[in-house]
Amino acid sequence: MTPWPYIGVVVLLVGLFYFLAQQNSAFYLGIAAVLLLYWLTTTIILLIAAFKESVATGLMTLCIPFYAFYFVFKVNDNDTLKILYGFNIVIGLCFRFIGAFTK
Repeated sequence: MTPWPYIGVVVLLVGLFYFLAQQNSAFYLGIAAVLLLYWLTTTIILLIAAFKESVATGLMTLCIPFYAFYFVFKVNDNDTLKILYGFNIVIGLCFRFIGAFTK
């Protein structure tokens, strides 16, 4: 299973909503909805992989955010999860920086 079609769909939908938002600013909510759905899906995939490892790993991944990062990039061997979660981190960083510049 390759992650690139899923990331491509997310980028395509964000781009589509961005260009639609040039005419009507309500479409910015579409961008937020797509990215929220992507984040939620990636988090569920991460938790499934962590709980397959063990219950303790799943609970630590659920409760400790830094352990989730450690689990994805050090413990887990699934490259698809690494790419999806890495893209999730990039999206989060973009939101942090965009929020800093809009104030």
